[in-house]
Amino acid sequence: GDQAYFSSCGIGDLQRYFRRVRRDARDGKGIIDLFNLLEEVVVRRTRPFIRKAYPEATIRGKKVQFPERHLKTIQYDLEGTYQGIYGEIVSGIENLRLAPYNLESYKKEDVEKDEMELGREQALVGIFKSRYLKRFESSVEAFRISIRRAMAYIHTFESYLLDGKILRSKEFHKLLRFMDREDVEDDAIPTSIADHLDANEEAQSTLQEMEIVDHELYDLRRLHDALQHDVRLLTVLWEKIKDITPDKDKKLQSLKEMLAGDLKGKKVLVFSYYRDTVRYIFKNLGEQNNPAAVEFCQQLGGTTIRRMDSGEKPKEKEELIKRFSPVANGREEWAGTEKEVNILFSSDVLSEGQNLQDCGHLINYDLHWNPTRMVQRAGRIDRLGTPFDTLSIYNFFPDEGLDRLLGLVESLSDKISNIDQAGFLDASILGESVNPRNFNTLKRIMDEDGKVIEEEEQFTELASSEFLKQQLQSLLDSDGRDILDELPNGIHSGLIKPKAKGVFFYFQGLPKTGETLHFWKYYDLHSRKVMDNRFLIAGLISCDSETPRVVDHETYSRIFDHQEVVIKEILESFQKQVGLETAPRPIDPTQQNVVTLIQQNLNHPNVTRQRCLDLIRKLNQPMRTVQIKGLRNLFSEQVTNQDFSGFVSELESMLDSIQPSTSESEVSQRISLTRNDLKLICFDIIS
Repeated sequence: GDQAYFSSCGIGDLQRYFRRVRRDARDGKGIIDLFNLLEEVVVRRTRPFIRKAYPEATIRGKKVQFPERHLKTIQYDLEGTYQGIYGEIVSGIENLRLAPYNLESYKKEDVEKDEMELGREQALVGIFKSRYLKRFESSVEAFRISIRRAMAYIHTFESYLLDGKILRSKEFHKLLRFMDREDVEDDAIPTSIADHLDANEEAQSTLQEMEIVDHELYDLRRLHDALQHDVRLLTVLWEKIKDITPDKDKKLQSLKEMLAGDLKGKKVLVFSYYRDTVRYIFKNLGEQNNPAAVEFCQQLGGTTIRRMDSGEKPKEKEELIKRFSPVANGREEWAGTEKEVNILFSSDVLSEGQNLQDCGHLINYDLHWNPTRMVQRAGRIDRLGTPFDTLSIYNFFPDEGLDRLLGLVESLSDKISNIDQAGFLDASILGESVNPRNFNTLKRIMDEDGKVIEEEEQFTELASSEFLKQQLQSLLDSDGRDILDELPNGIHSGLIKPKAKGVFFYFQGLPKTGETLHFWKYYDLHSRKVMDNRFLIAGLISCDSETPRVVDHETYSRIFDHQEVVIKEILESFQKQVGLETAPRPIDPTQQNVVTLIQQNLNHPNVTRQRCLDLIRKLNQPMRTVQIKGLRNLFSEQVTNQDFSGFVSELESMLDSIQPSTSESEVSQRISLTRNDLKLICFDIIS
């Protein structure tokens, strides 16, 4: 309950801090913003850190070993799957107008448009096109389902538009739940399902809530033309893909060859981002009522194949995990029996928090639009206790057409990012966007660059400063303390870091309280801003004994100007933090209730008046949430037991354990921090 609790480490107000994190999450920086807080509350020990800092670590007397993780690329013929119409499909997606998601654009010219809504809708169009492209790469079936639903929605949207109503996408997907499967997902050209919905009693409440078309607002002729444009495009795409059978699906056939070849007899975990893809590959390779799948399982020697996605119930999911990885989950007796599952197809419902280290082979069936998922997925089989020295992580990549696909998704992501930078989006929309750094990472994964996993792991876990601390600890352990003590204050160095230009300053603050304050600040000469994020700073100043010392003379010549900027920022931010620390904090109603109870018993025969007054004084100070909870329980017991004397004794014991708030004299001393209290320890010029 104390918003200023972390003010001493530069976080003056937790609510403002988290608001900034949410805001910065739009451009992928939110996780980095959390670093300073995480350092205060979390002890992090990543795999790279343990391997380097604790090479002899043991658990229950057994040495901790980490297997090597090898990336392997499996290339398949994406253009071959789509039988020479790859370019036509990609162009079709690119040219979709998707008017139902972008209605603000179809208002009449003389009608004022809501800029925020217009930007949001244009971003949605980009997101849907990106999603179509991603599902296009994922599997024929996932893309086919997307096209089928898009056609059904646009036809149904126009049907209700003729009735003077607007059917939003959210309402349409809600209404689909009331339809029988054969009404929506058959092999015929998808058409409007308005008549089916009108005849469905369960759908009536949703239909009645639809927005009425305002003819004064919308240019209905232009809207109709856009809808017909998309219908024509989608119909062409549908005719091209509806008859692509599994035997013509080059990607599916590549997976079959892998499982029947190098991975035959091995335990294999196959991941896809989309549930539709998981169900498609399972239907064709593992479903027991599909003769082709049964024949394939027999070809593998009677292998048991199962799938897992969001449709599984928790108990079924738990059972399946034990069957796939019996040894790691306490079911050793299932290993080698009919109970054991050898190959598992799964969506990301399985990507975190499970022990699957019985498995040593993992296949990513889709492209890694978010490389962090690769780390999360790999972590399911790369766990303590794995019997494997090497883990193989296979990644599917199209051998042709990849550059065009990546280029289109990147272009759409740039447009979405530009809309966001104009201030027209919120975080819920941007959850679908792709961070630009991911495109370079994708190509490195395709090139089987094994360092990618470790780098993504480091970025995700934000633990780079642990290596800096370990370097210092190693120096201290090797009698290096004298070396440090002999270094004069104010020393400097410099190094080269790509695209960086700035100065790192480390100041110590010595206010009258005798408490030593530490200030890590980096003055970025590109943005002319001072930052204190220790994760970013650690990445800029980190080096080893072989790193060349390079001091940029232009920056050094103005070092006193840069120092003044940093000192000013330190003093201003410090004053803000102290102000938050000393601001009056609210008294919880529970405290007020207890004070009232004590006031009513000031003349109690078994409790002195002074004891009561001392308790009232302590209760008039702000208390933390956990303390309030204890106080509330104590108060409830008193209401039940009516033992005021015992209540006072327990209350005194509880309040004695609470640290007193900062006294006014201590606060005044801290407020007096001036530039004379600051001591420059060192600075580092980054160029």
